[in-house]
Amino acid sequence: MKASPSLLSKTELFLSWKQKALALALLLLLLCLSLFIHYQHYKKLTQFDDYITEVWVEKQYKKKNYWVLKLQSFEGFSFYTTTRENLKDIEGYHLRVRLFTDKLDYLSYLKGFYAPSRILFNLREKQKRYVFMQGLQEEHSPQSASVYSALFFAGGITPKIRKQLSALGINHLLAISGFHLGVLSVLLFFILNLAYRPLQTRYFPYRNARRDLSLVVLVILFGYLYFLDFVPSLLRAFAMSVFAYFLYDRGVKILSFSSLFIVVFFLIAVWPKLLFALGFWFSVAGVFYIFLFLHHMQELKAWQSFVLLNVWVFLAMLPVVHYTFGSFSLYQLVSPLLSMAFILFYPLALGSHLISQGSLLDPILDYMLALDIYVVDIFINIWFLSLYLCISLLAIFHRFFFYLLLFLCLSFLAYMLYGIAEF
Repeated sequence: MKASPSLLSKTELFLSWKQKALALALLLLLLCLSLFIHYQHYKKLTQFDDYITEVWVEKQYKKKNYWVLKLQSFEGFSFYTTTRENLKDIEGYHLRVRLFTDKLDYLSYLKGFYAPSRILFNLREKQKRYVFMQGLQEEHSPQSASVYSALFFAGGITPKIRKQLSALGINHLLAISGFHLGVLSVLLFFILNLAYRPLQTRYFPYRNARRDLSLVVLVILFGYLYFLDFVPSLLRAFAMSVFAYFLYDRGVKILSFSSLFIVVFFLIAVWPKLLFALGFWFSVAGVFYIFLFLHHMQELKAWQSFVLLNVWVFLAMLPVVHYTFGSFSLYQLVSPLLSMAFILFYPLALGSHLISQGSLLDPILDYMLALDIYVVDIFINIWFLSLYLCISLLAIFHRFFFYLLLFLCLSFLAYMLYGIAEF
């Protein structure tokens, strides 16, 4: 019988520089192949001045006197377009559109592009998750419904609510990603384990419970991913989960920077568009700083790690986030507490909806979304960010740089507090 990986000493993913070089060469080859396939799709799209395709409406919002639409083609690409037509609410609906692609270049295609278009006709059919989102709108206030739609079904959030969530420092909690996948995985594992253990004891004591339950959880999560139409942020998190399971099952160390970097390179090699996805790099940075904390703070007790890790990630991400997004308020100081509370809020919100008591937590949401929050914009320049990222990488090798990183984070927080005091 094969020994469980938990009983074996964990090994690194790569045992020599030769193995690392070979893996890098294979990933570069895979990246070239992916870029070639994307180029073929681009050539097909731009072969003529216009292109007809069937899409579904992922986002719809009003801007001045026209509508902005984010459309997802059934052929695998997404794009933005605008229209001055008098549209009803068509989020989630299937359309047939004519794109005008005569000015589209390959780099723009990879980054995500805007293209003028004309709606030919509405195909009436609606994506299933949008049917559920419509049910939430009938059960909740518009603000709460928007939050739950984003939380459960990766729905869009209005700019007003997005601004409020940014002011509270909890924007990341609404975008379905690895954090949500982790909470869901633990919840599913716990529930399934209650049913699995008695059966294992009676019928198949020789089975590895962690392996079996992990596979079942991954299958359920894939079903959820399929239902949400392979939302990019969740797809990335799921791919990382599958890779983590693969490493665990073979007794390879999961909390390793080599494992993290190889997953990042693999995801980029398979989906080159991730190179230009800001959300992807924020996710990578978040996981990297989690690894960095666990790497240097292994002596802490479990409860200490839980509390300090949330505080550390909040501090470590401040310089990274404030290069692109400047919004800062005093309410963001409680962001680590809200992140910890979310671990309870998420399953409670999910459970309350399953038993038709979805409005149970609405007073909390409505209160938070109605807060009058004073916000200032504070940005950092590229030079400070570059220095910060270099020290972050050096912190992998020596604890001194980890503490230097912490000092820079606290200094930047003090600078922002001084900035908000001035205003």
